[in-house]
Amino acid sequence: MSPESYDLARVWLAKARSDLDTARILITGNDPHLDTGSYHCQQAAEKAIKAWLTAAEVPFMKTHSLEVLVNLCIPSAPGMARFFEHALELSPLATEYRYPGDVFEPTTEEAHRALRLAVEIMDWISNQFSSLPQP
Repeated sequence: MSPESYDLARVWLAKARSDLDTARILITGNDPHLDTGSYHCQQAAEKAIKAWLTAAEVPFMKTHSLEVLVNLCIPSAPGMARFFEHALELSPLATEYRYPGDVFEPTTEEAHRALRLAVEIMDWISNQFSSLPQP
């Protein structure tokens, strides 16, 4: 891994942490905004996965599809396969509640589940990243 890839991956992880912190505040705070909080869960997972891909120097396209991104990770991080189901659940949150539609926002239970799934992805990638040798 090049120093540039390592540094950029750290920035992706910092952005993912920011999204995760925002999601936590919006979902568990005194004035919940479950729709926006759920969106930030998807964003946190997406940015964490892109951090891994950047560190592993795996090119990726501009996409919000977590399934596509998880599949790109598997050759360099086979353990990511365990998060494919998480990806299927979180991917729709990039757009599902962002715009007017049939459902305005997720239930409290759905938002808390999205937060838990995003935390699991973030924690796993952060642990893997911290064990990488620094360039």
